[in-house]
Amino acid sequence: MKETFQAFLDEIKIITAEIDCHYYDGLSSEFKVIDEDNNYYETVIKEEHKADNKRVYKLFVDGLTIGKNYTIVDEHFLKVPLTYRYVVRTDVFDELFYYPGDDLGVTYTKEASEFRIWSPVASRVLLDVEGDIYTLKRQEKGVHYVKVEGDLAGKSYEYLLNISHNWHHAIDPYALSSTPNHKKSVVLDTDIIDINLNKEMLPVLNQKTDSIIYELHVRDFSSKASSGIKEQGKFLGLIEEGTTSDRGDVTGLDYLLNLGFTHLQLLPIYDFGSVDELNPSSHYNWGYDPMQFNVPEGSYASDVNDPYSRVIDLKKVVSKLHEKGLRVVMDVVYNHMFDRFSTSFESIVPYYYFRTGEDGMISNGSFCGNDFDSTRLMGRKYILDSIKLWMTEYGIDGFRFDLMGILDITTMNQVAMLVSELDPNAMVYGEGWNMPTLLAEDQKATMMNQALMPNIGHFNDMFRDTVKGGSMEEDEKLKGILLGDIKKFSKLPNLLLGSPVKEKESFFSAPWKSVNYVECHDNQTVYDKMITCEVDEVENRQKLMLATVLFSQGIPFIHAGQEFCRTKQGAHNSYMSSDTINGLDWHRAYEYKEIVDYTRDAIALRKETPEFRYMSYDVPIKDKSKKLKKMIEIHYDKEVKLIINMSQQLHEVKLKKEKIVFNKHGKADIHDKYTLEPLELIIIKKA
Repeated sequence: MKETFQAFLDEIKIITAEIDCHYYDGLSSEFKVIDEDNNYYETVIKEEHKADNKRVYKLFVDGLTIGKNYTIVDEHFLKVPLTYRYVVRTDVFDELFYYPGDDLGVTYTKEASEFRIWSPVASRVLLDVEGDIYTLKRQEKGVHYVKVEGDLAGKSYEYLLNISHNWHHAIDPYALSSTPNHKKSVVLDTDIIDINLNKEMLPVLNQKTDSIIYELHVRDFSSKASSGIKEQGKFLGLIEEGTTSDRGDVTGLDYLLNLGFTHLQLLPIYDFGSVDELNPSSHYNWGYDPMQFNVPEGSYASDVNDPYSRVIDLKKVVSKLHEKGLRVVMDVVYNHMFDRFSTSFESIVPYYYFRTGEDGMISNGSFCGNDFDSTRLMGRKYILDSIKLWMTEYGIDGFRFDLMGILDITTMNQVAMLVSELDPNAMVYGEGWNMPTLLAEDQKATMMNQALMPNIGHFNDMFRDTVKGGSMEEDEKLKGILLGDIKKFSKLPNLLLGSPVKEKESFFSAPWKSVNYVECHDNQTVYDKMITCEVDEVENRQKLMLATVLFSQGIPFIHAGQEFCRTKQGAHNSYMSSDTINGLDWHRAYEYKEIVDYTRDAIALRKETPEFRYMSYDVPIKDKSKKLKKMIEIHYDKEVKLIINMSQQLHEVKLKKEKIVFNKHGKADIHDKYTLEPLELIIIKKA
């Protein structure tokens, strides 16, 4: 509805008043502010202009207190609420109200629970615990507090906040659990969720390049009957042991452990908005639409109606994976939320947590309608507090940041520092794409600014597109080197060496910063792209791409099922497709067993060969590739050689006190001369 008169506090002492020109031509010679005790505050008109059929006034006012409700009147005594708007986005506001405490949310004991919520603009805050109402007391820095006697374990609650004369409902952004579909937050007895996370059982990780990452969606892992997993689509399905397909082949956790990777990266496991937790089979989603950053997703819980289930189930998963020697990386999406206006953040402090430009332009670098503003001090603090929670409460071993370029460099460096302090072995890496968020280029946490983030890795899309070919739908026919575009042949050695150069300029400052991959949840699978491109030798090319990822300097990344030619039936963006499209078909693990074994052997060889895991470019590596013969040949410290035959001819390899330890079949032990076939990679070591 069109408003006749609106007024906003946009700076500590500046009000923006807007009057529709249909009302007295929008003219007013004076404005006054009135507080709830009927005290008047004079204003001074500093500026006036006409825009979009309304008159806009900039008013100076002194003496207002943030957090009180005010009304403003024009010369005709038309009254409207004074709304807290862009004042919350000023540096002065952050200086006045930044709260460094670590006690936001609920502090529970059996005798009483303490509730704290940060909302400097709220004049009153109420707590509703299943119909019992409590009034919070305002404390320093805009924190509101109440202590409620008695054991509240399992009780649901929400906040009611009066801001600029309007009441807002909000769940607790610091809550540990909630009722289904994020309707209410829930108080948990922390003793009940205290589970040994078995961090001490993890093997030593000497350096980041010792990591081998396997990306998996919780639901995809067990959604198809071929998995043989009872807890289909659930957290607990990840850790069922002894499962087999209907054909008797090993599936599930036992299969994963047999592959030998070091890190399991899980697509979003926090509460997201696009799946009905009470009827999860009705919708599918990857989960890149956060609703509650600190609450596990309910559709993955064994009992969504039990608020403890989602928490305990996930902790059991992490504990079991740690027991088996696997680290767990969490895919986090702090760059945006499902819907800005339905979030607790917007209800608690409107206009604060989401990035806007001049005149309220909504930043939409995520293309999801909003960008979370990590440059606001309490927005940054929330991300850091959330990271700390996942590490200390759940034992998470690393974080993959979705659309990291929407966040700022300062925040990401603080995240990396915190993660390292809590666990020196934990990793931070992300998508450093340059997204069109309303943030200065030199502040974005993008790949082009990687040198300013000394402890953060980046997905290497140059590696992906050069090796495989174009990933976007419009580029589906564009082939990379390993799909047959030999014109790019000369670029392959640089990728194998950790991508120190891009277009003849320095790229990554260290090999470990390059997360090397050709396939992830996004875009077509490699197998589907090869079918689209109508290439020959599909299985050999699949092997070669896996080996190229696993034997390159940097951190190798494999998408679940890539090792058995996973197909999504050609889908380019399956984020909301069915389980039929997304679910892992475990029959293929048997049908493509040769590639599975090849992948396992390549992982084992990488682990036992330090020459593939250098942390610096300052190492003894020689590129002896032969362009005319279309042969890649890399020599590592006189101990190891990697050779790839990209020609269509056979190539004789002479061994001199050497042996071939890896070839087209995987693990090998060949001491005689060897005939290298087209599209074959071999590894040679000193005998």
